[in-house]
Amino acid sequence: MHRGSIPLLLWVFFTSTACPHSFGRGGTIERAVLKDMEEYARPLKLTDCEPETLRELCLPEKLKECERQCKEALAAQEEEEW
Repeated sequence: MHRGSIPLLLWVFFTSTACPHSFGRGGTIERAVLKDMEEYARPLKLTDCEPETLRELCLPEKLKECERQCKEALAAQEEEEW
């Protein structure tokens, strides 16, 4: 055997036995990535329409309109929970 074939055989052995459960389709890494993507894709849930919150979310010139929309969205969320 050549010296270069031993590391190649070891690489083939390790990639074919140890890695599929982690890196393969449906493996632990893929499941973790999908879980993270689902968490980031969830819509934000409003908890209040205080001025500090609105200043972070809205443009200053649209503050009144944004406050109205925020209160409507908050009321709709409360109705869905009941």
